[in-house]
Amino acid sequence: MIGRTVAHYKILEKLGEGGMGEVYRAEDTKLGRQVAIKVLPQAFTADPDRLARFEREARALAALDHPNIVHIYSVEETEGVHLLTMQLVEGERLAELIPEGGMPLDQFLELAIPLADGLRAAHEKGVTHRDLKPENVMIDQEGRSKILDFGLAKLRLPDSDAGASQLPTQTMTQAGMVMGTVPYMSPEQVQGEPVDHRTDLFSLGVILYEMITGHRPFSGKNSAALISSILRDTPAPVVEIRAGLPAQVDRILRRCVEKDPDRRFQSAGEVCDELRNLEQALPATRPAPVEAAPEPITAEKESVPAPAPRTGFDYRWLAVPAIIASAIISVYFAVPGLRRKAVENAPAQLRTSYEQVTSQPGPEQYPSLSPDSKWVVYSGEGTGNHDIYLQRVGGKNPINLTEDWPDDDRQPAFSPDGELIAFRSSREGGGLFVMEPTGEAVRRVTRRGFNPAWSPDGNRLVFADESVELKPLNWQGRSELWVADVTTADSHRISEGDAVQPNWSPGGHRIAYTARWKDPTQMDIRTMPAGGGESVAVTDDVATDWSPVWSPDGRHIYFASDRGGSMNLWRIPVDEESGEALGEPQPITTPATFLAHLSLSADGQSLAYNSVLMTQNIEKAVVDPATGAVQGEPTPVTTGSILWSSPDPSPDGERLAFYSRVQPEGDLYVARTDGTALRQVTSDEALDRVPRWSPDGEWIAYFSNRSGSLEVWKIRPDGSDQTQLTELNVSLVGWSPDSSRIAVAQMEENTTYLIDTTRSATDQDPRTLPSPNGGLGPFMAPSWSPDGEQLAGQRGFPGTGILTYSFETESYELLTDFGEWPAWLPDSRQIMFVTGGKEFFVVDSRSKEVRQVFSVPRDVIGPPRLSRDGRVAFFTRRVTEADVWLLTLAEN
Repeated sequence: MIGRTVAHYKILEKLGEGGMGEVYRAEDTKLGRQVAIKVLPQAFTADPDRLARFEREARALAALDHPNIVHIYSVEETEGVHLLTMQLVEGERLAELIPEGGMPLDQFLELAIPLADGLRAAHEKGVTHRDLKPENVMIDQEGRSKILDFGLAKLRLPDSDAGASQLPTQTMTQAGMVMGTVPYMSPEQVQGEPVDHRTDLFSLGVILYEMITGHRPFSGKNSAALISSILRDTPAPVVEIRAGLPAQVDRILRRCVEKDPDRRFQSAGEVCDELRNLEQALPATRPAPVEAAPEPITAEKESVPAPAPRTGFDYRWLAVPAIIASAIISVYFAVPGLRRKAVENAPAQLRTSYEQVTSQPGPEQYPSLSPDSKWVVYSGEGTGNHDIYLQRVGGKNPINLTEDWPDDDRQPAFSPDGELIAFRSSREGGGLFVMEPTGEAVRRVTRRGFNPAWSPDGNRLVFADESVELKPLNWQGRSELWVADVTTADSHRISEGDAVQPNWSPGGHRIAYTARWKDPTQMDIRTMPAGGGESVAVTDDVATDWSPVWSPDGRHIYFASDRGGSMNLWRIPVDEESGEALGEPQPITTPATFLAHLSLSADGQSLAYNSVLMTQNIEKAVVDPATGAVQGEPTPVTTGSILWSSPDPSPDGERLAFYSRVQPEGDLYVARTDGTALRQVTSDEALDRVPRWSPDGEWIAYFSNRSGSLEVWKIRPDGSDQTQLTELNVSLVGWSPDSSRIAVAQMEENTTYLIDTTRSATDQDPRTLPSPNGGLGPFMAPSWSPDGEQLAGQRGFPGTGILTYSFETESYELLTDFGEWPAWLPDSRQIMFVTGGKEFFVVDSRSKEVRQVFSVPRDVIGPPRLSRDGRVAFFTRRVTEADVWLLTLAEN
């Protein structure tokens, strides 16, 4: 393109590229000015409907003719090339101009007033920015503020603008999807709720607060903590941070960042007027600039990593506005083959690009690349059960290889020569099978196993006892590794440790795997000799590391990790002979918000992975307390993108305790049973999980690793009096009806203890219950009957049946051969439980009659927790969308 003339634009130099195409500096030969032009990709312009929608919305944004908004000049087509032309800006981003101690008041007002006025103009045209932040504000060489990058802009129909009636009113986002940059998002935005122009006023308030103080009003060590701060914290008054500021500054900013949109300013014009009134109230001759605090508060600003710079874009020269929601969301996040982008923070020796391979509804999981990278095989749910699909990379028509079987077929893996596909199936009792890439010649290899991986010679499979799905959690605690001969089906164990997701090194020397080998909450990458023996750590820290794959040269292990704040792609240099790490992990950032299940091609230049969008929210359902039957449809308690888990109602039925599943931390929360009045109970680096309210309502028991191992703790609902109750490495608590005791499960030794809730950990004398015999055990997840006479529990973890323990007879009785997480109904006779994440059942503990009371077709539901009167069940519903992506790796 360089040197070419398109229409009347002479291309001078390339400035960058993104999901919408390439951006160039160009000379407008008609008007004699320099502009920025974006050349839209052919694949994008080939869709007439999408192109027409883009042009309508781009023209609407081009109508924002305001000196403080970077302007779009035109949308043009010539010689089959579609162009977006826009203003070229020279200057600096606002983020680069904010000093640690905050700006002088006069400079603050000189920038803030035009910024608010630009927002006013956008809102009056019906455009809400939704991603306002200092990085999206340019200060040009004359010192003017200019708002840019309406990439997440939302259009509405302004009441006063009849001419806008033909504008599209829908955005290309879904309810519950969080779009924006977390530190500057409004409470309604972080919870995935519908937003209007007032979300921009909250973001503006955060920016102004940062401009005048040098740090943000809300802080947190990770996204979950930051979101909690936005939802519950009141910012410190700016007049306390910087002495001498007018009180009116604090009043303006406080009203901007009100949690309730109705309590904020209702228009950007109001904010602009208030700032102008403040400016006019100052003396005509300005005093010396207000001194910054001698020790500025910077921890809040540093606690949240700055967004990664956009590769190839030089913001000193270019501002790119108006890449609106239909363009960004529809094209960059939805159209296979268009999501390609260079990544600046990848290891220096790599250049990467990305391509979406699948986009069917529902999750497409466990991708495996053929050795030549031309085909990918994966599991999907298009027919109602899990099947194996084969799809050409770049193609759109997957072939169902297992459609003739009604069973679930998953976790496919291409053999090194591409002639066979190994996979996990539930058919005929379950196990590992192999078939040809056509789906023919299916035969069994084992009667057990998950996540098979091939040896380099294609003769053997290594596999684990336990499956890992689309989240890196592994609760059972004892998954062994086995090796099976593909021809003879002979198998032998190579590891008794807690190991999942094995992957063979290219030289055949070692096997990498995901291990939870110290703390059950910690997941690391380890390697071991292929024939068995002592393992060595590749990673060993608090991060969650999983899904390891070796590079074909044996010099690196690629893996998924949350060590960068989100679950993304990393690699680490290793010695294949010893399996030891030779350096620190290196990030290779992808567009995924949550990455899973890696597969490398034979040449190491292509890597397939899952990009996962997952939400998990709390719902409640009306229940018949006599039968446990769910009546009507459940209703949501929470919404948004935070993964909430394990809701437990208070005895009075007014509140819920639950925890966040944001990795690597989990904190406890309390809210009303309608989801309002959300309040964080614990907030630190410890992992706190599965809260259970005491029957007297005074305490919440939970398990945590804050002492170094998993132990049971209790805490007041207001967050006070936190006390450790055990030193037994236990979890999964069940309160006695009188709140005096708790039943706890020890997973490692399969033991259940009763502890005294009035004693601290060092003063306990726990009672040990007898172990189940006759193959009934282990006894996990205890739940105390309301009459105090029995415990209900599940057999194993995950559960494979519901059983009860009688205190009178000191004996166990198996009620079902399926199900987990039991909860007693008020009659102390019937027990509700969940199975497979799909169904609720009720079993009568005397007659052993079992009946289904609720089910969902596609989503995953968590265990039910009942109100004291048995009339309401609270549970979680997880919705997952997973697509297959292809990463191309090239050495520079």
